[in-house]
Amino acid sequence: MAYAQDESVPQTRLSSKGLAYVNLSTSPANPVTGEPTIILLQFLDPQTKAPRGDIYYRFVIRNETSQIFVLPGGSTIAGKVGIPYQFDSPGKYQVEVDLNDTAISTTAIPVDEVTFPVYVEQGEPQEQNQTILNATNQTNPVVNTDIPTADNNHFEIYGMLGIAIVAGLAVLVIRRKSVSRQKGSKSLE
Repeated sequence: MAYAQDESVPQTRLSSKGLAYVNLSTSPANPVTGEPTIILLQFLDPQTKAPRGDIYYRFVIRNETSQIFVLPGGSTIAGKVGIPYQFDSPGKYQVEVDLNDTAISTTAIPVDEVTFPVYVEQGEPQEQNQTILNATNQTNPVVNTDIPTADNNHFEIYGMLGIAIVAGLAVLVIRRKSVSRQKGSKSLE
């Protein structure tokens, strides 16, 4: 499955202690300021190169001086995750991913880590874009054919992940009810 047609070539690195290979790519391929960027992570088993769905991660974006975004903890279902972020300034950023094969709490020390550079270019100021768009559509200011459309592949992936989560929860609820009924019938005997 592809996240977007304009996805960067993945950077692949083995985590510091060998827990997983991590692929990082961005959509769009060349992030610019003022526009949403999806940072795509994929976790792979170091021996088989198969996606790992049992990785817990902490995600940090740093500029040259400090942390600017922290996602304190998450886990993967299918070994792949997309994290949206909008960069405010051009320049070089560093993405840190702390990995663990058990849940990361705020006090836990991460088992493993990997870092990647991400370069962000200056986007056009929003006011300038709006002026250009208004000038091109003077005859019909309500209809704007120059507005870029969102890539529906992202919605498809997130929809499938949502369905998988709902299906998993439904199985869990049905199983719990079944176990409760079995316990109830044993107590009546």
